[in-house]
Amino acid sequence: MADIAARDVMTKDVTTVTEDLSVEGMLQQIRETRYSGLPVVDANGKAIGLISQNDVLRGLAYLLGSGDLPADFQSGKRKAGVQLVEAAGKADRAVAVAQFLTRPVKEFMTPSLESCSPDTPAADLCKTMVEKRIHRVVVLDGEGKVAGLVSTTDLVRRFGEELGRG
Repeated sequence: MADIAARDVMTKDVTTVTEDLSVEGMLQQIRETRYSGLPVVDANGKAIGLISQNDVLRGLAYLLGSGDLPADFQSGKRKAGVQLVEAAGKADRAVAVAQFLTRPVKEFMTPSLESCSPDTPAADLCKTMVEKRIHRVVVLDGEGKVAGLVSTTDLVRRFGEELGRG
């Protein structure tokens, strides 16, 4: 198992979204692909961030609660469920949700991403995921474009296969 690299476990056919795609469009991509998070790319196809269901839920909670995103939106990574509960009971929720769905992904994405090369050892990916408490690492080619994505599910699946062979 020591010689397993990102290329051996990554999902190769990765769905990406552009930074200007609406939240509604991104949610449609999540419904279609059944992934919980997607890399965000710029107009040239270079990876610039990551958007997850939790980012969207946190954004919605803030907007329902106060109507504005705080300047430190990304630093306040509290659980979205807690924020939604705190926002419950606010007026004009339907209008806020409709407006929220039209906003671009770039307002809610994590503007940095953990990435690696296809040659990165799987052990390094595991260490990064545990230390940073993340669920996915984007695999980038030499031009900064998405070549794949390694999720915790990909790693568990592969390690399960390896253990089953022993």
